[in-house]
Amino acid sequence: MSQIKKIDIMNFGSFKNYTWINRDTEFKSVNIIYGRNYSGKTTLSRIFKCLEDKELHNDYENPQFTFFLDNEIRINQTLTEIDNVNICVYNTDFVKKNLNWLHNSDGSIEPFTVLGENNNEVENKILDISNILGDNPDIQKENLKKGLLYNLTEAQKKYEEALSNFKFLSNELENKLKNKANQEIKINSLYQNVNYNIASIKKDIIQIEENVFTPLNNDLIEKNINLIKEDIKSDIKGLPEQKPNFEKYYLEVKLILEEKIKPSKPIQELLNNSLLQEWVRKGKEYHENKRESCAFCGNPINENLWKKLDEHFSKESEELRDKINKKILELESKKNALENFMSFTKKDFYSISQEKVEQLLQKWEILKSNYKTNIEKLIIQLERRLNDIFKDIEIEQLADVSDDIFELIKEVNLLIIENNQMTLTLSTKQTEAREELRLSEVSKFLKDIDYAKKIIDIKNAEIVKNEKEQEKNNLDSAIKQYQEDIRKLQTELKDESKGAELVNEYLERFFGHNGFKLVALDENTGVKYKILRDSKEAKNLSEGECSLISFCYFIAKIKDKLGDEINPNSLILYIDDPISSLDSNHIFFIFSLIEHIITKPKKYKQLFISTHNLDFLKYIKRLTASKDELMHFIIEMEQKQNDKTSILNIMPEHLKDYTTEFNYLFNELYKLYREVRGDRTRLIENTYNQFYNIPNNIRKFLEYYLFYRYPNTVSPLENLNKLFDGEVPAKINRIVNELSHLTFIDRGWSPMDVPEIEECVKIVLDKIKEKDEEQFNALIESVR
Repeated sequence: MSQIKKIDIMNFGSFKNYTWINRDTEFKSVNIIYGRNYSGKTTLSRIFKCLEDKELHNDYENPQFTFFLDNEIRINQTLTEIDNVNICVYNTDFVKKNLNWLHNSDGSIEPFTVLGENNNEVENKILDISNILGDNPDIQKENLKKGLLYNLTEAQKKYEEALSNFKFLSNELENKLKNKANQEIKINSLYQNVNYNIASIKKDIIQIEENVFTPLNNDLIEKNINLIKEDIKSDIKGLPEQKPNFEKYYLEVKLILEEKIKPSKPIQELLNNSLLQEWVRKGKEYHENKRESCAFCGNPINENLWKKLDEHFSKESEELRDKINKKILELESKKNALENFMSFTKKDFYSISQEKVEQLLQKWEILKSNYKTNIEKLIIQLERRLNDIFKDIEIEQLADVSDDIFELIKEVNLLIIENNQMTLTLSTKQTEAREELRLSEVSKFLKDIDYAKKIIDIKNAEIVKNEKEQEKNNLDSAIKQYQEDIRKLQTELKDESKGAELVNEYLERFFGHNGFKLVALDENTGVKYKILRDSKEAKNLSEGECSLISFCYFIAKIKDKLGDEINPNSLILYIDDPISSLDSNHIFFIFSLIEHIITKPKKYKQLFISTHNLDFLKYIKRLTASKDELMHFIIEMEQKQNDKTSILNIMPEHLKDYTTEFNYLFNELYKLYREVRGDRTRLIENTYNQFYNIPNNIRKFLEYYLFYRYPNTVSPLENLNKLFDGEVPAKINRIVNELSHLTFIDRGWSPMDVPEIEECVKIVLDKIKEKDEEQFNALIESVR
């Protein structure tokens, strides 16, 4: 609830076009307002009463006002933001509405209802709500399954079932994930992640879902495992990138095979039989210059035979034979050189490359075999020519694999470079392999447990749970609202006997009135009450006694609101003139009641107290409140053009600070006595409130002064002639005996004008100055 900080009153009774005092001043927690009678105090309280009643006062036409709250909300005559304040007002309207029996024209006091005349209506409303709730004792007795409370119980059961199902499904999946993370992945040395937990597996699941990751096949799993187990390997030397010269060999052999030679004197029989020719050639090597007889048949060898054979086996044939033999040796060398060209194995490579290495080696074996086969074909043809040296041979075209071998060598070298570089990135690759294996295992796990379906089931269970919770909460909110309605109605359903006891307690405790007591006419019902004074029915209560009982009744009425535990310290109180004009005997007791019930416990949000009584003002200045929480105001009548209007101002320092009414009254008279600039008559006429109260102020001032000077009589004004040495001026007599009393009708018809008032003040203060100049000067000093 909010505090009220400012008020503008454009039109309400005696207030016209009033805007707030200034920007820096605001209402505070405790606000004391002083104003003489007819200055506009009750009118101001009625504006606040509009907030309490939530409707405008019937006696005022076209009311216009604006309250400014501390949360920047404004409330005007439309009362649209009325729920922002909680206010109770005590004024004459409260007394008339609640205690009209105090104002019977014949002075009699009728029996009256205390604090509960609308109880039946309120009880019926409470019963209706109880039926809606289902907590009516009759419903409970019959155990009928109806009402919002029963519905809430059922809704609670359904919510708990839905919540239990949601928790079961959630916990089931949570436990599966936890076990997988902690009991399998975390302890698997392959992953090297001892900190892996349920949060980790949930992150992996998100990654799998975002990247649509699928489990690895067995080959990829094995490949990654081998990579993880890998140790750093030595660099492999690259192969010489040189294309084989098969084409060159082929052409050279082709030339040799196609070379044509003839013997000088051929032996036809040898030409016709190459085997025989070769046999003779080799025999010649074994016999010539070595034997004289044939090693085979033992016959002697004729010398002519050697000449004949030399003419057949010419020098040219021998040179060709030598060329063929050399080429055969060369080709054999080239063929054998390929065997150790690729000396590495797949184990020399990292496992990630071994499959590729194996493929290349297989290809190498095929190409190498093809290449060697081609070489051998060349050798065979050469041997064939060697065996039949004089017969040229046409060689077939052979498929050259040199280009394929060259491309293979380059491919192998690229793989070697990649493999050697992997030594630098092995750790990173192994980390990636571990992650792939882990994600693969998690992905397979999700499929095994049908994770996607479980998530759908959990989401559906959560939707059901939320729906049931909303149904339960809606019922709970409705029930709480109905219960709050009952609570509010129960605050209206007053306990009359306790209310009467509270009034009696206040009368006895704070006012010492054992004589006054409220007594029920029927002790069983305790609805109708009468007032006893000294055990007898009271007759003709004085205005002071009426004020006393009325204020006790008000305090009893608001006590529950002051002690509201649900909304503590939320109440704004406005107390207007709790002291009767004609009875000042109870001033201290009214003050004590306010202090002990309201201000000292500080159970209020904001407090406004207005009074016309300076003695009461002196007491309420002492209310429990810090200086920062306290503000003083004064309501005065001001002449504006041809209209007299009420204004709310900051209380003057002398009035705020004085401890006695005597000082204040002297200041009011001294304003007319001292010298002023400008037209004094116009000045006085413009301060209507001051001028209107001057007769009363003169009379009361003389009462105080004469009492202090001559404290030997009950009526101080009886000593007035002593002040004026036996001759009281006529104008002073008129003020004392006529103008200061409301009962004289002439006061309304023949008021004193400004010069007369000014003269009366001068007569009184001149006489006091004459009698006791030292006291007169001290009074002047006190009001400066």
